[in-house]
Amino acid sequence: MATISALVLNCTLKPSPAPSSADQLGREVLAELATQGVEGEMIRVVDHDVRFGVSTDEGDGDGWPAIRAN
Repeated sequence: MATISALVLNCTLKPSPAPSSADQLGREVLAELATQGVEGEMIRVVDHDVRFGVSTDEGDGDGWPAIRAN
């Protein structure tokens, strides 16, 4: 049987470790998925240097390609 994994992209505007309702919600979702055997992780996008744009890589150190690799 295939392993199912989940990735929560937390798009709060507050960088870590500031508390965030989006962070709490993401943790609750991951906890519920875990009860069904789903492994998961959460990435707080604001903690990465994600560049504005419409491509999958805006170059010059854009953090989005590394996030997409998850």
